[in-house]
Amino acid sequence: MSRLYSESELAEIARPFESHALDALRAGDLQRLRALLNDMKNGPAGLDALSGHALARKAAKLRRDFGEAFALDALARIGAELMRTWSRQFQQGDERGAIADLVAVFREQHGARLAALHEDEDCVTLHMPLCGSGGKLDKAGLPQKHPDWYGGWSDGVGSFCQICKACQKALNASIGAEFWTTEKDENGACRATFAKQATKGDRLFSAGERETLVRTRVDQAITKLDARETDIAHLIDGQRKDWKPWHDFGIVLLEYFYAIALEQGGADYLAEVLEQTYAPAFNAGFPRYATMSNDELVREIARTWNYHCADFTIVEEDDSFVFRLDPCGSGGRLLRGAVWRDMFHYGDRLAPKMAGPHRINFNRADAPTYCTHCAASNRAQLESASSPATPLFFVIDGHAQTAPGAPCRCYVYKKDARREEIDPALFEQIGLVPPREKSA
Repeated sequence: MSRLYSESELAEIARPFESHALDALRAGDLQRLRALLNDMKNGPAGLDALSGHALARKAAKLRRDFGEAFALDALARIGAELMRTWSRQFQQGDERGAIADLVAVFREQHGARLAALHEDEDCVTLHMPLCGSGGKLDKAGLPQKHPDWYGGWSDGVGSFCQICKACQKALNASIGAEFWTTEKDENGACRATFAKQATKGDRLFSAGERETLVRTRVDQAITKLDARETDIAHLIDGQRKDWKPWHDFGIVLLEYFYAIALEQGGADYLAEVLEQTYAPAFNAGFPRYATMSNDELVREIARTWNYHCADFTIVEEDDSFVFRLDPCGSGGRLLRGAVWRDMFHYGDRLAPKMAGPHRINFNRADAPTYCTHCAASNRAQLESASSPATPLFFVIDGHAQTAPGAPCRCYVYKKDARREEIDPALFEQIGLVPPREKSA
């Protein structure tokens, strides 16, 4: 197979939208800048949808398998761990920062619509005409269409919103007061109220902050451009990682679900959980990726890794594009203890590694638990690798990242790659027989 790109062209593909947008801004090309800002606004869309569905289904899986009482207890444990850094923030007297970071989680959910914060002497209120997580699922009618996965809880609250409720209860319990409450409305709307504790009677946010805290930087940049204002470089630079509050909240949450699964049924049960709750959402993208050209595919995966908060380079091989992730934006950063707000470290509660090898952890010892979802997505692709209809667009070498400082490796195979020549180790890592051995 011939090579498609030079090294400099691959480096250009790896550049994030924000870098191109800054170039367009400096050149005064406002038409291109506007198009790039729209691309930047929608950059996390696919990842956001994948995680939203997977998280809702994981909560539902616990309810389906062990009953609602068990599921609520598990969510309470998960919520307590997720809220641990916020609890510490309250203990340190930073009520303002705690509220601002909770607002940031909701602000960075793709497609969310948030009104300006309302503040009085007693509370700060966040009205969301559309919550970007559970609200979007509700608006799509999924709790009614698929109650076993998205609805069906005895209190009428959907699977995803049960996670939010658990976080509220955990934080309130740690503070010893009803600090964070929510009130759901129709069509995915929700209102979150943060009742002031030590700061009651004070004003925490200025009028300008109440406006800007609910708006992403790219939205602010678009508004300024609409007003013919071009002093927006500070809003563009670094935008690809603005999503980190919601992104990192989500990846830590996913890992905690994996830890509960391991407690309940070991590696076999975790494999089942991933097969039923993650793989369906991942597989939903197959038809789209299968229609892409090699050029479209490598650019799409570069966009994905940029918005997955990863740092990476791309090398082209005869049959594939190899992304060197240093670090991967999810499992790699979790392994390095480098997530937002210092929320996660392996060895903490609900943060185990897997001692023994299994097909769901790439047949590794002392394997990072979070990385099992990549073993699951590898199986989803490689178990039907002999079929040209299956796109091999996101294949992870599960033995590349052997220590926190090591980079991970992702293969994006070209459309005409000879499937029987793919490294058999990638199949063996996840307990599959390589195509060349099947045909022998």
